[in-house]
Amino acid sequence: MENLPLLPGYRFQDPSVNIFLKIKDYRLLQKFHFLNGYRVVRDRNAGIGGRPIDVASSAYVKEEDSAHYDPSLTYGRVKQYAYGQFIPHYVHFAQKCLCFKAFFRQGVFNSPDEHFRIRHVNILYYLEDDTLCIIEPTVNNAGFHQGKLIRRNKIVKNINGDTFHWKDFNIGIDICIYGVVYHITDCDLFTREFLNSQGIDVGDKEESPIDPYIELRKNKQKISTCITKIPDDVRRRFLEYDKMVLLFVATWNNDVYHITYFLTDDTIAVREIQKPNSGKDPVPMLLKRMKVPKDWKNLPLSYPAIYMEYGDPEITEYYTPKDFLIGSTIFIFNRRFLLHDCDSFTRKYYSDMLGIIQPEKIPLPTENDVTILPEYKSPPHIIFGTPEDTYASCLSFIPERPKKDVIRQLVNFPKKLRYSMQMDVIHPEDKNRDFILEYSLSNGTILIQELEKRNSGRREGCFLRATLVPKPKTGRDDPEYYTPQDFYIGAKINIFNHYFIITGTDLFVYRYIETNPEKFPLEVRNSIRNYLVKQNLLSDDIKVETKKIQDKEDIKLQSIKPAEVSIKRDIDMEECVEHFEAQTKCKYEGEHGELRPRTPPPEELCPNLATKPTQLSQQCPNIFTENKIKKRITWDDGMEQ
Repeated sequence: MENLPLLPGYRFQDPSVNIFLKIKDYRLLQKFHFLNGYRVVRDRNAGIGGRPIDVASSAYVKEEDSAHYDPSLTYGRVKQYAYGQFIPHYVHFAQKCLCFKAFFRQGVFNSPDEHFRIRHVNILYYLEDDTLCIIEPTVNNAGFHQGKLIRRNKIVKNINGDTFHWKDFNIGIDICIYGVVYHITDCDLFTREFLNSQGIDVGDKEESPIDPYIELRKNKQKISTCITKIPDDVRRRFLEYDKMVLLFVATWNNDVYHITYFLTDDTIAVREIQKPNSGKDPVPMLLKRMKVPKDWKNLPLSYPAIYMEYGDPEITEYYTPKDFLIGSTIFIFNRRFLLHDCDSFTRKYYSDMLGIIQPEKIPLPTENDVTILPEYKSPPHIIFGTPEDTYASCLSFIPERPKKDVIRQLVNFPKKLRYSMQMDVIHPEDKNRDFILEYSLSNGTILIQELEKRNSGRREGCFLRATLVPKPKTGRDDPEYYTPQDFYIGAKINIFNHYFIITGTDLFVYRYIETNPEKFPLEVRNSIRNYLVKQNLLSDDIKVETKKIQDKEDIKLQSIKPAEVSIKRDIDMEECVEHFEAQTKCKYEGEHGELRPRTPPPEELCPNLATKPTQLSQQCPNIFTENKIKKRITWDDGMEQ
């Protein structure tokens, strides 16, 4: 193997040798590192050449404790302030530098065009390690080397070996670096804020001088131009004034017109602004776009005006923009127009191009007149459809559907109020007929369904489809429809000359009324509540309200009357004890050996010492000399003596 020549095809890898353990990189990995300002050791599982070390083997794996002991759970947390994080100087000011703008003057010898040059530079001071460098921005065709003039390093400022510090820099001062004097004229915003935060008063910005040679080069490179006056040309005017129109508001015979003046070819067009319902023909233009002469009548007598139009040879003067001023009168083919106003572009054109300031706006005569329109009265309702259909058909030539209250439909869909009712008997065969009335809250329609009864001869089904039901005697043109405020227990309603009596309702109606009490009168709420109470459908609500009242009374007794009740109980106890002592003293009075009747024990005299005072007063009336009036509080919030 070793004697083989180093030629392609004569070298191969030994498969018995592990290629992963073969050293390919002899670099030593970095072990020391800084983390959050602290020196840490960064261990790795690979050594030189990427070979795993012994620490990475399974023999050095430590078993982690399944439970972690926290001493603060036993001894409590230490009440002390945490130490502030230490940040080194070079980490705190990393990638931060101060930028100053300066210039220096360089002498030029043996040159007839220049004697010196002004070279502008940027002085960069790095706060991380207190180093600085000087960079000159590039200038085209300068003729000398530009870029970094001084490399980044610490520069000595005196013979004592002291280096430059950021405190040595400020606007308006001169600094000498390697024999070159730099004058600082400005700095960036970060530098100004940093120096102000350190208590240094930064000077005002100074204007940098201009390099005379660079200015001379720029003047030589300028191309001399001259403006040649071009005669009036149609193409030039089209390119220069295309889509530029002067707009004026004028009146003639109390009618408002718009006069447009086209700057492209000096033509004029007149358009009438018609009022709604004026009765005039919808003619868009009073005068088409054309040149308007000032004096169109004065023509030579020899001109054949019968069969030939006017032209430029006959008309010597046309209207120009200078003839249109607000407040003036112009004659357009013997029609007198008074100019009242113009648009903003027209005012700007007159002030910038012609040097004429247009006067203020003159109000139109129709603006001050207030016309009172007659009150619109909708026509009477026809037989077909609803009154809303009749009113909608009068608003436009093509009838449209009446607008619906979309918000009401979205909020109340699909809520319905259900009532049970019976027909008011007029004919014997209508007796005991039951119906269900459904009122839709989304559109206010009423649907009536008849319930089936055996051997009645009638089928169940729809008695009245969903429709708006007007109240009787409310008018045909503006009817008043039935609403839930009209439905209560015992109410008699007339639905298209069929009379019904409402006999009941469901629990949803009561919930809806309690949610919206402002929409229903008190009589309707009480009627429906009493009906549901009789039907035993509000037992849960009654229990909840009773519980609330009981809790309020308990809180009131505990907060107001516990002192009075305890004082009365103490007085009753003292009187009973005094009577008992008097009875015991009288037990052995009289002759010796004579027995007196047995004195009843305290339990019999006052069996209810520990009970309520009211019962004690009833069983021992002869003990109490004063008649005590006791009060008992009941849940109906009444007082019983």
